[in-house]
Amino acid sequence: MKYQGKVSLQATAETVWDVVLDIEQFADCMPGMQDLVKIDDRTFEGGMSAKVGPVAGDIRFRSQIVDVDPHVSLTAHVEGEDSLTKSTMTSDITMTLAPDGSATELAYVAEVNIKGRLGIVGDMILRATGVQVIEEFFNRLRKKVEVPA
Repeated sequence: MKYQGKVSLQATAETVWDVVLDIEQFADCMPGMQDLVKIDDRTFEGGMSAKVGPVAGDIRFRSQIVDVDPHVSLTAHVEGEDSLTKSTMTSDITMTLAPDGSATELAYVAEVNIKGRLGIVGDMILRATGVQVIEEFFNRLRKKVEVPA
């Protein structure tokens, strides 16, 4: 599955960058995130509780930043497995930041592959769940980086 889009945030690229790369602030933005631990400057491990259709469980994952241009772009690779069905997930995510006046445009592309019972649930249910998680992530990120008018 491929997710992509753009979000305009009323904040500088530096502010957005700092929040996204701060492990605690990132965890606050991601729905269901738990036990996020920094392994090194490019590697994080953690868990995420999620419900996809009739199946709910915890997903343990490892995320590694594979390419970075500070305040401009970041590419990460994520691998995980859910605790209930033992389905596996891999994702390659790219984020780019572009100043737009007093705002920053954040563009993202995420290629997600799920194998196992969760993959059998079907593209439509998985895609809808992914869209909900992404929307909530950006709602929370917006609250962290934007200064109220």
